[in-house]
Amino acid sequence: GFLAVLALDALIQARLELQPLSHENHSLLPLFFAFGILTSQATEVLFDGKTLDHFEFAKGAWEIEKDGSAVCRMKEQKDKKGRVRLRGMGYLWTKKEFSDFELSLSYKLSPGANSGVFYRTDKNNPVQGGFELQLMDNEGFQKKANRKLPPRKLNGSFYDGVAPAKDFSRPLGQWNKLVLRCKGPIITCHINGGQCFSVNVDNWDTPGKNPDDSDNKFKSALKDLPRKGRIGFQNHGQVVWFKDIKVSPLR
Repeated sequence: GFLAVLALDALIQARLELQPLSHENHSLLPLFFAFGILTSQATEVLFDGKTLDHFEFAKGAWEIEKDGSAVCRMKEQKDKKGRVRLRGMGYLWTKKEFSDFELSLSYKLSPGANSGVFYRTDKNNPVQGGFELQLMDNEGFQKKANRKLPPRKLNGSFYDGVAPAKDFSRPLGQWNKLVLRCKGPIITCHINGGQCFSVNVDNWDTPGKNPDDSDNKFKSALKDLPRKGRIGFQNHGQVVWFKDIKVSPLR
């Protein structure tokens, strides 16, 4: 991955200083060839700030802001008691499915926001059909909801499975950098360079239970869920922004 590219680049630079490339000396050509393979592996830009063509979503549910970010939209809707409330207009789903991959993006939350990134999941059953990385304004959401959530449901968590090592998010209103990596049963998440979690889903072998014996909401053992599915960005009813969305398949 990235570290291998840096190491190979440093090696090439060192060799060039000692032995500049010439018509008579082709010893560096294999290094350039390998470097080209590493840096040109199929990284796909899912969102570059100009078009949402790589995604499926309800009309008007997501729009592109002037700063090149994708933002979710709300609509007014009456609840069962006739009160008018703002509701999310739907999730943003990749058209393609992904299995082993590294996803990188930037995100920003509004005050009190609850959102998330679904992955390896079924867009028609996202919560039970796959996995979620929780994104949340921890303090604002819990205050607004007037309840305290378990750490395994807070920002940067392997949702309802493992709490993050800590909250690596920047102050509200600032952009955060997220990297999510899925390779076989191993799922790892970094926010702003800090590792939130690294889990082996094969350890989740019982429906409704986590390896530490705490309860979760999942009807299936997580180890039995598909290792391939859609990537989705949640509109939970509060404004959230995403930009610079890229995905690299892992081999």
